Amino acid sequence: MKKLLPGLLVLLLVGSLRALAQPSTWTFVQPATDINAVMDVATDAAGNAYITGRFTGSTQVGTTTIASARPGMCLFVAKLSPAGQVLRVTKLEGATDVIPYAIAADAAGNTFLTGAFFGTLTYNGGQQTTGRLPLPFEVGGYNILLVKCDPHGRVSWVRQADGGSSGTYGNSYGADVAVDQQGNSYISGRVNGPNVTFGTLAFGARRNQGFLASYNRQGQLRWARVLQASPIQTPGISESAAGGVALDNAGHCYISGTGVGGWELDGIALSNLTGTLYLARFDAGTGHLDWAQTTPGTGDGHALATDAQGDVYLGGRFAGTATFGPRMLTSAGSDDGFVARYDPDGSLDWAVAIGGVNYDVVSALAVDARTRSCYASGMMNFTSQGTNQSFLARLSPSGRMQQQVLVGGPGTSSGAGLALDARANVYTTGVFTGSCLFGGIGLTSPFTESYLARYGSRPGGHGCGGDDDDDDNARADLFPNPAQHQFTLRHRGAAGASQATLYNLQGRAVATQPLPAAAAEVRFDTSALPAGLYTLRLLGPHGPGPAYSVQVQH
Repeated sequence: MKKLLPGLLVLLLVGSLRALAQPSTWTFVQPATDINAVMDVATDAAGNAYITGRFTGSTQVGTTTIASARPGMCLFVAKLSPAGQVLRVTKLEGATDVIPYAIAADAAGNTFLTGAFFGTLTYNGGQQTTGRLPLPFEVGGYNILLVKCDPHGRVSWVRQADGGSSGTYGNSYGADVAVDQQGNSYISGRVNGPNVTFGTLAFGARRNQGFLASYNRQGQLRWARVLQASPIQTPGISESAAGGVALDNAGHCYISGTGVGGWELDGIALSNLTGTLYLARFDAGTGHLDWAQTTPGTGDGHALATDAQGDVYLGGRFAGTATFGPRMLTSAGSDDGFVARYDPDGSLDWAVAIGGVNYDVVSALAVDARTRSCYASGMMNFTSQGTNQSFLARLSPSGRMQQQVLVGGPGTSSGAGLALDARANVYTTGVFTGSCLFGGIGLTSPFTESYLARYGSRPGGHGCGGDDDDDDNARADLFPNPAQHQFTLRHRGAAGASQATLYNLQGRAVATQPLPAAAAEVRFDTSALPAGLYTLRLLGPHGPGPAYSVQVQH
């Protein structure tokens, strides 16, 4: 087993990979000197990364300083090479306030970002977009923002929507963005105000209601849908803010969000929502709502993704027990993260919990188009002391945990954005405070700052994605996982392995079992082990072999 350097609380739980795949590691980590300097990340077909964020005056991304000549808040989009070098920066300057929440890229290299702003944005050497300024003593007043940049980084167009004078209403914002093969963009989020408008479409008063809108490649509004509070709800009680948006290849658009009370649209109604998540499917061409359903879990519901087969993946958090169809999950701590996969008709395929003994959450998802492996990021606590840490996890197409990577302390961190390139290298964003370790790369700051990190092979390598678990993990199975009092390793002569050793988070061996040369089942007793995350590693004649994550619960 690879030794942990003294004093490094770092966990690298490496799943079973093909022999030809290069070892995966953190290949670069770029700090950014502002808490909102890196909000989200997207990738293109060439393996370049695009990040968006905001700053006042200047910020530093890695070794590159980005400065604004105008007073006020500056929104930016930066393109980075696969090695992490900043290639160019697009700036929209001078806003009274602006915050980008999400970014997407299409096959041609156009980028789309959404968020919220008020004031005036200046770009392309003098072009301007002005949003409605909030009135004195007004609560909220932000405008929904959508920006398209061309493959050369020039702003193609800017679109906005708002709710009118907000009064006692809250803010409006765009939470997530997606783009289809025709260049149509889709944004989801929340609207507030007595007169909600998207272009020439007016929707009247809304308070904390979700929306989905689509624009064509020229920036013309195709359609917009705003959720309506159920008539049986008391005004102000119903909420339906949308978080994630994702597209499949069959002409469907999905949104996820958090509901309170109830909402309805196109004759479909959801009721008795108590801060729970919902999942809804729309026709991407017309915006018509096909179906909607509540799902277990709480949170902002931002984590959403689809795969090439048309399945949709939802991530978030839950506390206690949550029933996903026939599957019941139990949290190991106050809240656990979860990932669930649904068929295009909304039927559950599988659901898994991810977490330790404290608060944990899944904040972002991405799916490998080739292997259908699902990647998750967010924040985990494996101890009762609440040491927040960013994590990456890879789930097989059947929902089995294949790989987990935890950022080390003693500082704290939290993952946010997530994107994959064509080789399944993982790009992730987040924030950190204090001293944190990404493998052998350390970041230190007394303040909370942003980061962009890349996990996988060296640029040009094979990436960190595994194949379908029925293929690359066919030589060993581990069940049940999470384990209550014991678990079984079904061994089928995996690469000539002769021994299996279970390690705790500190890298100390806590149990060892010999493996027969022939296929066999070997049981590990976990009844005396503290609850938490462990690594089971196989040892063969040529050194360490595959490793598996084991969650122990009591």
